[in-house]
Amino acid sequence: MNILTYASPVSIKPHRMWSISLYKGTLSHENFTKEKRGVLQLLRPEHASCKRDGDGNALPGELIRVLGGSSGKDVDKKAMCEQLGFSWETLKCDGGTIDNDGWPQVLPHCVYYLKLELVGEMIDCGSHEVALCRVVEMVSSEDDSINAADELDYISTRALRDMDIISEFGRIKDVE
Repeated sequence: MNILTYASPVSIKPHRMWSISLYKGTLSHENFTKEKRGVLQLLRPEHASCKRDGDGNALPGELIRVLGGSSGKDVDKKAMCEQLGFSWETLKCDGGTIDNDGWPQVLPHCVYYLKLELVGEMIDCGSHEVALCRVVEMVSSEDDSINAADELDYISTRALRDMDIISEFGRIKDVE
């Protein structure tokens, strides 16, 4: 599981399509390249305001720092997310059925979960590779009713910059 700096919808007809950019050398990049599919999770503000340290001090953006500032090759992101109160779960599809098709686990309480499949080949863009993806299914959180205001309330890179969690270059900033 990783934070994507670049993700954008690019089409709605005849198929809903998204473009995602994956940083080379990450476990997310390796997994997506191998599986040719993944889940794009549109995070809510609560994911960015996650707080915890040993003394109870506020550390805004700790979940974002775990997901975007460390590699799954080096740390157990699943365990770290659980410690922050965001245990990974199996995606529940429309109608409440459990997804047993081997899709990755997800964070709870996202605005939407977009199940993506790669269309064509990855495009080498230097530090990143871009994947053009078809949305296979779009799922909202089971425990949340989504309305128009909620749909606009997902975390963007601009919001993370404004919260001083990432730099203008999209890199995780150190806690001062």
